[in-house]
Amino acid sequence: MFSDTWVLALFAHKLLSYLAVSGSIGAAFLLQLPALAQPQSDSLAFRLWLKRLVLGWSAAGMVLALLYLPLQAGALAETGVAGMADRLMLQMVWQSAMRTQLLLWLCGYAALWLWARRVKHSGNTVSIALVSLAAFLLAGSFSQTGHVASLAGLWQLLLTLHVLAIAAWVGSLLPLWQSCYRLAPDRLLALMQQFGQVALYLLVLLISCGVLILLQLLDPLSQLFVTDYGRLLLFKLMLVAAMLLLAAWHKFKLVNALAKHQNSRLLARSIFIEMLLALLVLATSSSFTTVVGLAH
Repeated sequence: MFSDTWVLALFAHKLLSYLAVSGSIGAAFLLQLPALAQPQSDSLAFRLWLKRLVLGWSAAGMVLALLYLPLQAGALAETGVAGMADRLMLQMVWQSAMRTQLLLWLCGYAALWLWARRVKHSGNTVSIALVSLAAFLLAGSFSQTGHVASLAGLWQLLLTLHVLAIAAWVGSLLPLWQSCYRLAPDRLLALMQQFGQVALYLLVLLISCGVLILLQLLDPLSQLFVTDYGRLLLFKLMLVAAMLLLAAWHKFKLVNALAKHQNSRLLARSIFIEMLLALLVLATSSSFTTVVGLAH
C-alpha cells in the first residue's frame, strides 16, 4: 500500500519539479528578448507579469526542493508519513547524490528569485549571465540522479544541456500563450519572431543531445521496442515530434498570418495545444526512474 503511495508521491514531486524548473527558466528566458524591452504600457505590464511568474515558480520550486529529501526518506522507510522524519533514512539520503541535487535546486531558484526581485533591466550582459548561471544550476540538478548519473561527466553535461533546452522551450509556452492576449499585435509579432529565431538553436541542442543520450542508454536500440522503458520513451518521442510539427506551423504559417491579419486567436489556440502536449511530455519523463526504470 505504502509502496504504491510513495511511487505516486515521487512521481508527482518530479512532475511538479519539472514544471517549476521549466516555468522559471522559460519566463526568465523570454525577459531577455529585445521585443519586451519596449516602453509601451502593454510591454511593461507583460514584463511585470513575467517577473511575477519567475518569482512564483522559483518560490514553489524552493518549497518542492525542501520536500525532496523527506519524500525520499519516507519512500525508503515505508512507514507512512512518519517515515519522512525518520532520522536514519534522512541521513542516508543526505549522504547520497540527492544532497547535491537539492543544493543545486536551492541555489538556482534563489538566484532566479533574487534576479527577478532586484534586477530592473533585463536583456543586458549582467542579466543574461545571472539567468544563464541559475538556469544551468537548475538543469544540472537532474544529472545528479537517474540513469545518466552513473555515466561519465560528458553524458551528464549532455543531459544538462538537453534539460536546459527543453526547459526554455516548454517553459516559454505559457507566457507566449498569454502574450497573445496581453500584447499589441506589432509587439506580439516581434516577440514571436525573436522567439522563433532563438528556438531554432534550442531545438538543435535538444535533439542532438537527446539522440546521443538515447543511443547510450538503449544499447542495443531494439530495446526501444521490446521493453516497457523503451516503449514509454518511444511514446515521449512521438509527443515531442508532434510539438515540433506545431512549432514549425507556428513559425512558418501562423506568425506570418499574424503579420498580415493581426489576429492572434488561432495562434493562441495552437500554443495552448502545444502546452498540453508539453505537459504530457513532462509527465512521461517523470515516470522514468519513478514508475518505469531501465530494467523494464
